[in-house]
Amino acid sequence: MTDSNPFPQTLSEFLQQAGAQVQFYDMGRRLVEIPGANMLAIERQQQAYPQPFLRSASLGVLFYDEDDDGASSDQQIWFLKFPLDEQGLLQQAARDDFLRRMVERLAEQTLARHDPKVTHNPSDMPEDNPHGFTPREDRMACFHARVAKQLGQPASQFYAHAVDYFTGGSGFEQWNFVGLQGIADVAARLDENNNLATLINAVPQLPVTPFAALCSCLENEIIDPALSAALSVRITTALQETDTALAANTVAAAIRGLSHGSDQQALVAALHTVLNSNSGRNVEVLATIAGRAWHCLEQDDIRRAFLCNLAFCDAGQGAFDNIMADLMFMPGLRQPLLDELHNLRDAGHCTQPQINVINHFFQSLQT
Repeated sequence: MTDSNPFPQTLSEFLQQAGAQVQFYDMGRRLVEIPGANMLAIERQQQAYPQPFLRSASLGVLFYDEDDDGASSDQQIWFLKFPLDEQGLLQQAARDDFLRRMVERLAEQTLARHDPKVTHNPSDMPEDNPHGFTPREDRMACFHARVAKQLGQPASQFYAHAVDYFTGGSGFEQWNFVGLQGIADVAARLDENNNLATLINAVPQLPVTPFAALCSCLENEIIDPALSAALSVRITTALQETDTALAANTVAAAIRGLSHGSDQQALVAALHTVLNSNSGRNVEVLATIAGRAWHCLEQDDIRRAFLCNLAFCDAGQGAFDNIMADLMFMPGLRQPLLDELHNLRDAGHCTQPQINVINHFFQSLQT
């Protein structure tokens, strides 16, 4: 019996049939490589998407040819976004639609192969493809930095200037011309050129704008405990700041930088401190915890403090509903969050305004 499907079952099969080496990256909450076997299980709905963001799977797909010496060439990149169902499983209809469009594109090229201006290339994206997306600037910079590092390629032309800036030789206030791509390259190459020690020294002194840019890149890296310690000290310093907006911006940035580090206890300790401070009620800080440190919400005390603060923050019902709706899609978090909200409301741990916010959210789940 022949397979009735006119196209391959998965993205991996489609690209491998073209002879390409393939790597998948999650581009949503942070930049994380997805092993090929895991991606295959995700596409076959045997596994929930591990880090859903805004109810979607946001993928960076790198594929390239590899010569006999293992060197890569003809690298191509797709950025694809597919919806997830209520269980966090990939909606195969959207993936299949993309594959159908690609197969049709190749068929058109095959029919026109007598035309020398037409190439037969599986990377050619149909112009009407509805499944592509453009990552935000910092995530794109980190993706290119990661790929260059993994493939043994040199960093970008902005790297040397960024390294020089973080040494402080020209003054940390001279950050206006430091390229984001260079910052991403430094974050991806902490094991090179004494970059780790350079950043540990720089973190306490950086103005908030370059500090936030650095942390948006560090959130994708498993940083050394010594760098986590420097970020933790920066949080402690920020919480003493009289400018509440500056304090919240700095704290949110530092949490991003800590979030994927090897020393997760440093992150947990920082969240305890932050959630018991005024900055812990700031919506940017709370959104950062939900978006980058969601795994810490598995701990009862952090989850309870987070939900109390979220119901109390002055961003209102909309912020509460949106942050909660996103978290409910995270594997393993939905029921603990709902149970904690019930407990907070029914055990008298909340004020009446907080109870009203929680009740409104529960009502929205029933509609």
